[in-house]
Formats: sequence, C-alpha cells, structure tokens
Amino acid sequence: MIRKKSILLLKSQKGDGSGDKYDSLLNSSGFEVRQVKTLVFDFKNIDILREELKNDDNYAGLILSSPRCVHAVYLASEDNKNILHNWKTKYNFVVGETTHKDASEKLNLECEGRESGNAVNLSKLILKKKSLYDKPFLFPHGNLKTDTLNLELGKEGVKMEGVLVYDTIANPNIEKELADATDNFTSISEYVVFFSPSGLRSSINYLRKIPLDLNDVKIIAIGPVTELAIREENYKVYGVSKQPTPEEVLKLILN
Repeated sequence: MIRKKSILLLKSQKGDGSGDKYDSLLNSSGFEVRQVKTLVFDFKNIDILREELKNDDNYAGLILSSPRCVHAVYLASEDNKNILHNWKTKYNFVVGETTHKDASEKLNLECEGRESGNAVNLSKLILKKKSLYDKPFLFPHGNLKTDTLNLELGKEGVKMEGVLVYDTIANPNIEKELADATDNFTSISEYVVFFSPSGLRSSINYLRKIPLDLNDVKIIAIGPVTELAIREENYKVYGVSKQPTPEEVLKLILN
C-alpha cells in the first residue's frame, strides 16, 4: 500500500543532536512525515583538529563541507573559544545553506559558499580568488569524503590539508526503524527521499521487502550524486533537490 500525502525521509543522524526542520516544515504543509536514520556518526581526532586550529598561521582558511565538519570544529574549540578568533579574518568556505548557518551560529564564522550546494560549485567559487591564497586550507572531513574538491582545487595549485574528524557508519538499528516506518514492510510513503548514496545503500535492500514496485512511489534525490546512485539501482527519480534543505524538498513535491 502507498500512503498518500506521506513522506519517508531516509537521512543521516544530525551530527549535533539538534531538532529536525524537515519534520516541522513538511508537517505544517499537510504531510505525514516518517523518518529513518540511515547513517550515524562517530567523531574522532578532535585533539588533532584542535592543534591545527591553534596553528592558524599555517592556513589560508577553513573549508567546511557538511554540518558534521562544523560540529567537529565546535567540539575542538568548545573549551577555548578564542581558538577561532584569528580564523575570522581568513578565507572560509562552506558547502550549502545548512553548513553556512551552522558555521555562523556555532562558530561565529562568516563563510562563503552558502549557495554552492556541492563540491564542484564550491571549487569554482574558491578558485575565483586563487591568487589570494599563499597557504593551504584546513579541511576537516569524514571517512566517506570524495576527492572532488582536492582534484578541482589541485588543478589550479590550491592545496588542502585534511583531518579525518568523523566516521560515517550504517545505522545498526536501520532494519527495525524501517520496519516501524513501513508498518512492518507492508506500506510505504508516496514520497521517498534519499539524502546520500551511502544512505541509499544502507536501506535499499530492506525497502525491497515491501511487496510493490518502488518505481510506483515518487523517489526524490538530494543532489546529482544521489540521483546517479538511485538510477544505478534501476529506479526512476521523480525529482532532484539542488539544495539539502526542507524548503527545496517541499518545492519539488508541490510543483
């Protein structure tokens, strides 16, 4: 059975444990929202990141590619807020609206890149000012990072120094959570939103237990990389959200 006016969000756990804005916006727009954590995060090497933040003279600025990266910097600076003081005058960049907002609110850092949406777009933005950088960027990242930024920036001689600050792992309770969200694999929401290729891979085999063709539901991808992963599983994509925001997802559903 397909539940009309219902949305299943298959997204990662928020790295900071804060509330979820997708629920509130979509609920207020008349949709039932069910959500399953596909991935969880294990933060690590915060002491190494803290030391690199102290050595701000070595860097042109920060590149923060996700809210988890922001949270790692927050953890590294939690006991010493002054550690970020000198970073405020550097060239700091983020991928997307959510990361920009988190960097502003949690780190008090103003960053460029809120409209970028993905690594390719961000690299283009960074390279517009490449003549101004005489040092590498500090790049906190997760274990599933792609090489897109490093490759695009490296072509133009802009370097990054990476610090692995979190591991992304499949939610160990995903089968139970999916069973709850699908009424023990007997129904599914009209709209299913995948937020990442790794989230897709961790959930798709369980969703196949539902006795209907997943092509009969409206599958939404967050970003072109997730879209490609869905198509590689031979499923149709109803729409692609250019930004990982609830407003963009709602816009796709209502159009």
